[in-house]
Amino acid sequence: MTTASPTTAIERPLVTELPLPRKRKVRFTVRSRLVQVLLWIPLIALVLWTIAPFFVTVVASLQTRGEVFANPGILPANPTFDSYVKVFEMPTFWSSLGNSLFVGVATTILTIAIAVPAAYAFARFNFRGRAFLLLFTLLPRLVPNLALMVPLYRLAVQTGALDKIFTLVIVYTGMLLPLAVFLLVGFYRKIPLELEEAASIDGASMWQRIRYVVLPLSIPALITIAVLAFREAWNEFTLVLVLMTSAENRTLPFELFSLEGTEGIPDYPTQAALALLTVIPFILVYMRIERYVVQGITAGSGK
Repeated sequence: MTTASPTTAIERPLVTELPLPRKRKVRFTVRSRLVQVLLWIPLIALVLWTIAPFFVTVVASLQTRGEVFANPGILPANPTFDSYVKVFEMPTFWSSLGNSLFVGVATTILTIAIAVPAAYAFARFNFRGRAFLLLFTLLPRLVPNLALMVPLYRLAVQTGALDKIFTLVIVYTGMLLPLAVFLLVGFYRKIPLELEEAASIDGASMWQRIRYVVLPLSIPALITIAVLAFREAWNEFTLVLVLMTSAENRTLPFELFSLEGTEGIPDYPTQAALALLTVIPFILVYMRIERYVVQGITAGSGK
């Protein structure tokens, strides 16, 4: 019986271990850092440009009239809420607030009520001159408000609509309808026509298709139009100055303008407090629905 010698034994092949992949380290080159800096500079400048006036207004509203001129610092030395109390005690503040709310809500409702069927007709019906007529509806947006003051004043005098709160609602609705129709047309064209055809087969009329199919799908666009309409009616001042002659029919922007008295030293704290009370409620509401507004604008911009 022979034994295998060490030299004749079967040699096993050597197993070579593969090198583990090295973790890639992200290396920021000088060029990439420079690109990041160039991108951040305009963004920071835009934020400062937006926040700085708001911050100055807040600081001025917490100061007294003399402190605004004597201590123009970054922060108020002795913060006080006297300017806000003075605004609430103004005899026409609450009536102006009610007028602004009424005009804003009524303009929003009337604009949506007219824009929805008009935009649906442009988006779904084929008729001669449709594209030209849709483009023609945008022409009133090119006319500034100052150019409309005299014609609207003469028209209001001749029709007996001067110093009527509902006159502002009609005028603002006419100014906002072109933009509202244009946004809704682009949004409706992106809604699949098959959905309406299926509802039509089930016996739905045109108004039922608009109510149960089109409107639920166009909520982002409707919210966008509502925000734009309310903001326009809430902030507009020049037409209020022309069309409203009595103090009980004026809105908050006119109240802010009326604080420019002839007392010698302007009451900047009260003006700042009234400006903040006018703007802050709208900002808080907008922050809650901002994503719907962006969605509605981007969807409505397509053709």
